[in-house]
Amino acid sequence: MRRSRLLVPAVSLGLLAATLVIAPVQAAPATQDTITPAFTPTLTYLTCPTGEKLPPRTRCAELTVPLDWQTPDDGRTIEIALRVTRSQQRGGALTFNPGGPGGSGIGIAYEQYYEFPASVRNRFDFVSWDPRGVGLSGPTLNDCSPPAGAGLPATGPVDWQAFWEAQLAATAAANAACLAANPDAAPNLGTWQVVRDMEAMRIALGYAQWNYWGMSYGTRIGNAYARTFPTSLRALIMDGSVMAGETVYRFGTTTAAGTEVAKQVYASVTGRAQAHKINTIFTYLDTSVITEEEVTLNRWDFSTYLNSQSRKQRNYPQIRATVNGFYDIVTAATSAARARALRGAGDLLERVLRANDILVVNPLVNCADLHDRPTASQIAAASIAAERQYGTTAATFNGNAGACAGLPADMSPASPSGTSTITLATPPMFVLSTGDQATPWVWGRSMANTFARSRTISYASTQHVTYLQTPSTCVNDPVTRYLLTLQRPSSDISCSFTPTPLPPQ
Repeated sequence: MRRSRLLVPAVSLGLLAATLVIAPVQAAPATQDTITPAFTPTLTYLTCPTGEKLPPRTRCAELTVPLDWQTPDDGRTIEIALRVTRSQQRGGALTFNPGGPGGSGIGIAYEQYYEFPASVRNRFDFVSWDPRGVGLSGPTLNDCSPPAGAGLPATGPVDWQAFWEAQLAATAAANAACLAANPDAAPNLGTWQVVRDMEAMRIALGYAQWNYWGMSYGTRIGNAYARTFPTSLRALIMDGSVMAGETVYRFGTTTAAGTEVAKQVYASVTGRAQAHKINTIFTYLDTSVITEEEVTLNRWDFSTYLNSQSRKQRNYPQIRATVNGFYDIVTAATSAARARALRGAGDLLERVLRANDILVVNPLVNCADLHDRPTASQIAAASIAAERQYGTTAATFNGNAGACAGLPADMSPASPSGTSTITLATPPMFVLSTGDQATPWVWGRSMANTFARSRTISYASTQHVTYLQTPSTCVNDPVTRYLLTLQRPSSDISCSFTPTPLPPQ
């Protein structure tokens, strides 16, 4: 790949267009991206959609950028949707990515804006945007569906080799069909492209630097942006971070261990007997199911429920009640006691079986970023080991390792994911939860180790993405102070659990 040079013109706030010169690049750590030949992104302010909830002083806009920054002058373009809320002090710009991949920044902008302290809202312009392929931003994907899935036995042993062979075949078929239906769009959704959109947006809006808050997958964006455009960052917050040296295999197969850590951390703050109760329920569900009024719960349903709900600590009271309810059912000593425990279990079952949305763009971004392609045998071996160590259902969380089946390894330049050290003018703050199952603590610790003089805040919870999402002043105050003053703690911080207040009855 050719290196490229970025020419940053003087652009005043409020202009409708800015000149950006960008071309293909493999980002080198800690050096500013260089860019040739020329492309001129166009920033156009629009009438905001009727009914969209927006803070005062917000303008809606779209930025026209190349479909593929490797070939910026080939005539193919897309529009990136953004919202700009002007601050009172006009002290720079704060932007964020909520994760996914596939999370819409615009979709949560109103709520996110008012979660910030007034001191932050008054200081910084607030810029929300949908990454390419997400929400209101192009390109649009057509005829893409999640794989049907191979299916798992409700009870009894699992033939992991046969399962992953079938699962990867289904995934490969779905991915290949999506790629064939979108030959231009699908290969150009990766983070390599996104960070160039983000830099084009900064220049077009006239900001000298970004203050950036990356959440979950948004930390991959933060890492890639820091390593591609290091001088374009004033402050960098990495919240629920991905790992350094990330690969598809590691991304998938290290997650199973996180299920055990999350269970133990959850039990440490909600009642230590909860870990025993969860284990007892899973032992029961390995050989039986729970049925009430034609609604059936199996081990996979229960595992998915715990995984999704434990990512927000505000769900702890509900999780605890659910665990206690199912524990009473599976440990009932007599048929009469079991019948009593089953009364009202329909609500518990419906709560657990509620479906989760699947983001179609998710594997396309991950597989554009990460270029290894694990085999069914490799994932099966990891699943057998995970089952032996953490229980049968933990092995299913290796699924991300198979998400790229059917997609070429080189459909996009890779996202920077190495372990080399990078030095920023202002080192970043990392916010990590010790029991985070989505992005385990050790992932963020490894990423923090690649940023010279970074600081970490480790919070005792299973919360996934923590800043402003819990009432912990131990977490929130230092991060807000860092945003406002760039002052970092003198050392890493460990924060004890702070319960989320119960909603008013």
